[in-house]
Amino acid sequence: MLELSGVTAGYGETQVLHGVDLVVREGQFHAILGRNGAGKTTTLKTIMGLVPAKGGEIRFAGDSIAGREPYRIATLGIAYVPETRDVFGALTVEENLHLAARIGVGRAGGWSIEKVLAIFPNLAERMDNGGNQLSGGEQQMLSIGRALLMNPSLMILDEPTEGLAPIIVRQIFDKLMELKQAGLTLLLVEQNFHFALNLADEVSVFGRGQCIWTGTPDALRMDEDLHKRWIGV
Repeated sequence: MLELSGVTAGYGETQVLHGVDLVVREGQFHAILGRNGAGKTTTLKTIMGLVPAKGGEIRFAGDSIAGREPYRIATLGIAYVPETRDVFGALTVEENLHLAARIGVGRAGGWSIEKVLAIFPNLAERMDNGGNQLSGGEQQMLSIGRALLMNPSLMILDEPTEGLAPIIVRQIFDKLMELKQAGLTLLLVEQNFHFALNLADEVSVFGRGQCIWTGTPDALRMDEDLHKRWIGV
């Protein structure tokens, strides 16, 4: 569904990605792991057009998307849940959801506000609250819910457990597992090693702006040297 070949990118004169190769297969949950500064978030932003690719190729469902504007990439069927969540604080939960639902109208997927509230019942109790009145966990649920309402073919999530209490992390895990079982293709960047490996079908390890290894979660669990060298602190 998504393929990156030799992608380079960065910020100003600082190059962060040094030829990233990555394949995300349709219907799979693909996790990216690596230390801070490995290029994980920059890779996601480059896919979405938020950071321009300086070289290489990015293809989604067979079409080249490198160089397209972020809103055009989103309308192709890629939903992005950023680490910062980026809910509209001045709008209510209901208004946040309605904005996203307008974008997803007519796309295959079947997600509606009612269905999102069924998977995130906490939001149903907060519909009249502003986005800036939500807890971190509720903001994360709202951010994922908005992404689902776009009825995407691919959902990209950046550090969805960052700063959340363990009980909320467990709730997010359960919801992502439901989405996986429903057949949605997911690409996840995550620092929580066990969270990612217990969800993923395939894992890529990033280091120094490159994808240095790809394989199964079980293979990564057994490779202690790879874990210590590129993931462990």
